[in-house]
Amino acid sequence: MIVTGEEVGRWVVEKAGGDGNYLYAAIGEIKDGKLIAGVVYDNFTKSSICIHSRIDEPKLVSREFYWAVFNYPFNQLKVTRLTGIVKTSNEKAISLNEKLGFKREALLRKYFPNDDAIIYVMWPEDCRFLKLGKRYAK
Repeated sequence: MIVTGEEVGRWVVEKAGGDGNYLYAAIGEIKDGKLIAGVVYDNFTKSSICIHSRIDEPKLVSREFYWAVFNYPFNQLKVTRLTGIVKTSNEKAISLNEKLGFKREALLRKYFPNDDAIIYVMWPEDCRFLKLGKRYAK
């Protein structure tokens, strides 16, 4: 079941760090009554938005969730880029981002305490999940 709201945002921020008081939007997936995946969006500029995610068990996440994650910024908000920031030490997040189709754009040295950051970008024309719209759009 795909869900939205503050509960999802706080769940993501709990693991990702940061301040959950500025949340713009959040999308999550629940299985067996438990949140298994969630994303939070912020820093909306009308052409770009940032995404932060928490996916504890990627193998359990549905294609419908990924469609919803990319449908919101690209089809509803009409942004031209989706930006993600990942710690260079977070190998699981790096691997998942690249499997999803995000491209490395830049390295920010000393962005996090004791760590650098990789800036990832997803362009709508590169997002394979948008093609699932006919199946999941309601």
